[in-house]
Amino acid sequence: MRGAPSQVVCASLCACALAGCRFAFIADEGWNGPPPALADLSPAPSATRKPAPKTLPLEIIFARIDDNDRAWHDALWNLADEQAFDHALRRRLAANGLRVGVLAGTLPPDLAARLEPPFPANEPGDRAAMPGERPAVMRRLLTLLPGRDTEVIAASGLDELILLQHDGDEVRGETYRDATTYFALKAWPAADGRIRIDLVPTVKHGPIERSWVGEEGAFRLETGQKRQPLEHLSLTTTMPQGSTLLVAATGDASSMAGDAFFRDTGPSLRTRRLLAIRPSGRPADPRFTSASAARFDGAEPPASAAN
Repeated sequence: MRGAPSQVVCASLCACALAGCRFAFIADEGWNGPPPALADLSPAPSATRKPAPKTLPLEIIFARIDDNDRAWHDALWNLADEQAFDHALRRRLAANGLRVGVLAGTLPPDLAARLEPPFPANEPGDRAAMPGERPAVMRRLLTLLPGRDTEVIAASGLDELILLQHDGDEVRGETYRDATTYFALKAWPAADGRIRIDLVPTVKHGPIERSWVGEEGAFRLETGQKRQPLEHLSLTTTMPQGSTLLVAATGDASSMAGDAFFRDTGPSLRTRRLLAIRPSGRPADPRFTSASAARFDGAEPPASAAN
């Protein structure tokens, strides 16, 4: 029985000796040998370093068309490919007074000229838009980050907006106060140089409020008006370089989305606006491009719009 404690002590010493040998082996590698490279102590670069996101340059154009000027309007849409969107979506949009299509390639000069902003007059009879006058064309170049929301304002400062929505077999109406209609725009680059574009018609309305918004696993306090996205009228398309997305109103004047987003307000105005979105270059690294505001007001000309 007396030998038992000594056997336990011996076993413990043996364990410590073995452990000490193991610790000494590791310490010798760390102190006596060459120091490990930094790359050996850190995860692989692909796991920690992500390539900088590429920015997406898009040209946003609003062109005004008089209701009596049907020739240019019809000639433009005759060149647009409306079959780029599925039949069910086109039916929903048409029932709500909207029309979409994609233009490929270069437009004829007479049509392309109507999508160019006005320039100062140099010829007799020509003139630029006067102060307070609504210009025929407004253009803005946006530089966007992939997947980030951008507001493309269609109409703002609407004291009262009566909006009828045709959804399936029923028509419902809503009245919005202090309303702004805009398109929530998102864009992503494709590997072949094309750009995917998502557009959701949305209405902001009511007083400015504060609310908590969840985003990327966190909450942030946001100040603004209530938002009503018209999800059933949202559209997605992937556009190659050199193409143009067209969105416009169709049909007679009504209280549908087409007029809410594109018809000018006022007792004597009989003009509508047409929205054209086109990629203006391949995606670029944001470190080598100048940042641009991620909001474009198509209802009023922005101060920095290219004219």
